[in-house]
Amino acid sequence: MMLHYLFWLTIGIVLYTYCIYLLVLWILCVKREKNNSPVNNISQLPEVTFVIAAHNEEKYIFAKYQNTLALNYPSGKLFQLWVDDGSTDSTHETLSNLNGITFISNPERLGKAQSINNAMKLVKTPFTVFTDANTFLSQNSIIDLIKHFENPEVGCVAGQKKILWSHSDALASKGEGLYWRFESFVKMAESCSGSTLSGTGELYAIRTRLFNPLPTNTILDDFEVSASIIKQGYKVKYENGAVASETGSLTVEDEKKRKVRIAAGCFQALGRHAYLLNPFKITEVAFKFFSHKLLRWVLVPPAIVAAPFLNAAILLLYPNSSIIYLISMLTIAFIYLLVLIGYLFRNRSNVNPMVTFPYYGFMMNITMLKGLVNFLTGKQTHIWEKANRKADI
Repeated sequence: MMLHYLFWLTIGIVLYTYCIYLLVLWILCVKREKNNSPVNNISQLPEVTFVIAAHNEEKYIFAKYQNTLALNYPSGKLFQLWVDDGSTDSTHETLSNLNGITFISNPERLGKAQSINNAMKLVKTPFTVFTDANTFLSQNSIIDLIKHFENPEVGCVAGQKKILWSHSDALASKGEGLYWRFESFVKMAESCSGSTLSGTGELYAIRTRLFNPLPTNTILDDFEVSASIIKQGYKVKYENGAVASETGSLTVEDEKKRKVRIAAGCFQALGRHAYLLNPFKITEVAFKFFSHKLLRWVLVPPAIVAAPFLNAAILLLYPNSSIIYLISMLTIAFIYLLVLIGYLFRNRSNVNPMVTFPYYGFMMNITMLKGLVNFLTGKQTHIWEKANRKADI
């Protein structure tokens, strides 16, 4: 019977993480909805500083600069602070020719965390917006973020990350695009029910005074900043109207490298911020951190791998078991068939994303396991490597 219990435990972990948790969030959200809306009319727009750390982003810098200038926000209250982190292309020269910005240059590559630390020493405005050089923002994104700070309990506001893709793209862009639609839905539900867990590096805003310097070996700077703010007793809100758009990874191989690095960062964050799991300190956050992060990072990957083997073992060792185990085996076999099809067509275009997405989801979970190995063995560096993107070619 132990096999039966283990099998249903693996199924329960996956179903809870991706389905039941969302249902619970929306029930909580409905109960709080009346008191959850941000203030729409801001009496006076505050000064805001954009912090953008860039390494070899010569293809994007001028377009990002123009995108920022075109945002619907008073130009005299929006400041751009760039950090050139040891670029070897023309990033430094391009930044030096831009009017109305402040930029600092790291002679050597220090990594994003240290670049952010250096930049934050120069920020004088009450609010800071972090964004990436290769992402482009919706016109009202800053106003949409800042309005949440009318609530004194809010310390951080996350924007929506949107992956631009078309049906002619290969699996990497489609898979990442679908994943971020789901992740945005989760963040929206978490925010609606109280607080989400972190900003997204492509676009998020904080109260400047709440920033604490990051450990220089930090892999996931956005989570580190957000967790520090939660620890100080503030909420993290999600704003779906503040959109940061970028293209997806060019190939699955590029996406795998990126996901392994993120996975290693997840385990680093889990070790540093285990206090977020303490239900006696911050009950709501502990519940969400356990459901959204701990289960997804630690338990779902081995559960997905173990489920088919446990199911097969039950059918072989207990031939008189309920027909439900045969049905579950056929269902799992069908899902893994889609994973195989997705693998075979992973670098082809014009393939329905719903056919290839199971492989992307499976690949994400396998990279979590590899990321854990890299983190435990110290192989994962905090220096980020850019993934090749469609817009880069």
